[in-house]
Amino acid sequence: MSRLTMTPFLRNVLRVDAVLSGLTALALIADAEPLAAWTGLPPAVLTVLGAALLPWTALLAWLAGRTVVASAVVGAVVALNFVWVLDCAMAAFGTFGSPLGLGTAMLAVQAVGTFVIAELEWVAMRRAGRTSPAHGARAFAG
Repeated sequence: MSRLTMTPFLRNVLRVDAVLSGLTALALIADAEPLAAWTGLPPAVLTVLGAALLPWTALLAWLAGRTVVASAVVGAVVALNFVWVLDCAMAAFGTFGSPLGLGTAMLAVQAVGTFVIAELEWVAMRRAGRTSPAHGARAFAG
């Protein structure tokens, strides 16, 4: 398995992703009811999405603290971010319900913001130095 040496650029992009994901999680969990009223999105869905972002945030923060990571793990982060972009775009167009104007705007901002983060992670991953597979289990030890 190919490994990546963590660069400052990759580390910082993962940290930004972690911070923004964490803030989004807290907002969705703490303010699900008011957000539901403003956006037209179901409060239960907002709460579940917020709760799902908590382990995601922890993973991103943990990865950002490593010195060497498996390239497949960072690739999965990028891919899942692009899936989130697609989900937000589909939701904005009413695929999963009928969001109000503010809900559509919130989903569009999420889609664009996550796209930028995913693209930066992809570029950072491509620029990161690869190490030999000889590092074995130390890939996550950092």
